[in-house]
Amino acid sequence: MRRLLKYTVFWAVFCCFLGWGATNFAALSQDQRKELSLRYYRGVVYFEAGRYEDALQEFQAVTNIDPYYKDAQKYSADCVRTLERYRQDVIGGSQEPGKEQKAFDLYFLGKSYFEKGDYRRALEAFRAVLEKNPNDKFAQYYIKLCRDAMPSAEPGKKKLSGTEQQAINLDDLEKEVAYIKSDIREQEDVEKFLRAKAERKSERDDLIRAKERQLKEQEELLEEERQDYMAQAKISKQSEKIKRETEKWRNMKEKLASEQPGVPVDLTQYPQTLDKAEKYYVEMNEALRTSRWNAAGLNAINASINYCDAVLIYFYSVESAEPRHENITRLLLANVKRADTDANVYHMRSILNLKRLIDDEDRPITRAEAIFLSGHAEKLVEWCKSILP
Repeated sequence: MRRLLKYTVFWAVFCCFLGWGATNFAALSQDQRKELSLRYYRGVVYFEAGRYEDALQEFQAVTNIDPYYKDAQKYSADCVRTLERYRQDVIGGSQEPGKEQKAFDLYFLGKSYFEKGDYRRALEAFRAVLEKNPNDKFAQYYIKLCRDAMPSAEPGKKKLSGTEQQAINLDDLEKEVAYIKSDIREQEDVEKFLRAKAERKSERDDLIRAKERQLKEQEELLEEERQDYMAQAKISKQSEKIKRETEKWRNMKEKLASEQPGVPVDLTQYPQTLDKAEKYYVEMNEALRTSRWNAAGLNAINASINYCDAVLIYFYSVESAEPRHENITRLLLANVKRADTDANVYHMRSILNLKRLIDDEDRPITRAEAIFLSGHAEKLVEWCKSILP
């Protein structure tokens, strides 16, 4: 029952002064708080690096300002324990006791008094250690602990009453609570910052994905428009070409219709025309034999035209008008009334069409074209010879 009453009173007092902790913590200036934080984290770095003497010095500086600052006391005790083990190793390995050995003995004598609670004798022993080695950090550390444990025995210090001691304890408790609340606020701020950062990143990623989708849609629309434009341009180009070709053939047809399809000639010109046609035919075969394709093609064209003119002169006293020999097909169809006229006029038309193409391009006749022309010329010459006497 007494223990329950004791804990109830403690938590009541703790709750009453919980709100005062932040006020007392705020009593420290900004520079003091920065100095505490800097020395504390410097001590942690030294501790992790194995520099325990430097770490102990930093943690003692922190606890001198605020004994309840985070884990400064715990780190100080860890440093002392580690260095004590080192001191034990040094004592165990020493073969010749001397002045340093005596200092070690005084140190452990004072530590044994301190552990028994005899802080006055422990303080005297550690002071004796400091007289022999003023830089002994262990003795300095334990002297501070002894003075904290026996405040009434220190010179120049006033003995505190119970109420004053309770006020000091409450003040220490308030500081500890203030530091805890400060750590909680810092942690909450960090978590809030991380959440806000994650939200901003998510929003930025969503915006980037939306922009990428928009750009992709625009690219697809542009590609469709480009394809439509190219198709329309192609159709327009083809339409223009068809239109030009149609107009060209219409003009040619009208011109041929308006021109005199042939000119009347005397029958006396027949032998000359036939002789000329036969020479062209012979030259065609000779050029084919010697692979002179341009000469073979030209002689095939001239032989065909002259043989057809020979037929027209012999039977109808008319010949095609130079230099437009295209009218020769009209003269043949109009005058030669035979069942095989249309089929042989086809050979003459094929020869004249290829001749017109070659003249427009102004180039020599190729091997394939020469063979094509000579083939049609041979069939046309055989037909003309079958008609002539």
